[in-house]
Amino acid sequence: MNQILVTNNDKSKKSNSNDTKKIIIFFGVVILVFGLAIAGVYGYKMINKDEDLTISKPQLKLEETEREVTIIAKSEIGIDKIIYTWDEEELKEVEMNGRTSHEEKIDIPNGESILKVKVVDKSGQEIDSTKSFNRKFDDTKPIIETSIVNSRLKITATDETAIKYITYKWNEEEAITVEAETPEDVIIETTIDIKRGKNTLIITAVDSSDNLETIDKLFSGVNNPVIEVVKIEDKLNMKITHDMGFEKVEFSINGKIYTYDKNFSGYDSTKQEIEYQFSLKEGENIVIITAVSTEGTQEIYKGKCNYTAE
Repeated sequence: MNQILVTNNDKSKKSNSNDTKKIIIFFGVVILVFGLAIAGVYGYKMINKDEDLTISKPQLKLEETEREVTIIAKSEIGIDKIIYTWDEEELKEVEMNGRTSHEEKIDIPNGESILKVKVVDKSGQEIDSTKSFNRKFDDTKPIIETSIVNSRLKITATDETAIKYITYKWNEEEAITVEAETPEDVIIETTIDIKRGKNTLIITAVDSSDNLETIDKLFSGVNNPVIEVVKIEDKLNMKITHDMGFEKVEFSINGKIYTYDKNFSGYDSTKQEIEYQFSLKEGENIVIITAVSTEGTQEIYKGKCNYTAE
């Protein structure tokens, strides 16, 4: 009886031992799976973190034309600022305040130059670029000059490379264009009548690089008197004209003076034509006529005439 009880007790101990092993194995598997799950989640987060860093890195691109360069900056997390400098000169900063994209256009200097650009995002990440340029620009404007020649206005436009055309107009009238005769011309000249009264002349000159210069000047348009002297047989006929009348006309004939002014009994300041005739003497005759208009303009005639009686 006692022997049977001992046998049954051994069997019970073996059964309990097997159950304990199963429990240990089960929890071991659970812990392993849990550990792998944690490792997977952590690894996934680390991978995503690396990807996030790559995506948020700023982007920088430079696009150029003949006269300017465009700085193109982008950032998914926002741009803090753009910094650039020409030839190591003073840095220029453009604050972006978190904008995700921006295009900044800047002029390219004349000659050889180096541009350095840096883009900084909101997290402090940076990207930079350096580019060299060599431009030859014609930035010199044409020169416009005016002068009075024989009571007319002479317009002269010059350029150090080549002049293309000029335009001119009085006040608000339609502009008149004068083009260069050849593409290599460095000067354009034209002569025009001065408009009567006080008027503004606007002149524009354009060179071969499309540099433009414009000036405007106020002119008081006046006319000089016109003096005509004609010999007819033994007489010398003189005619003096001006469309605004005369302040004074003085005739010196062989040293004798005749004056037409306010002291003359028949004087009329609005009279536009004055005629005078005198007989020639034998031999040399000397005539000097000085005419002053009511506009203050003056014309002088000097002449000699030999006469021999038939």
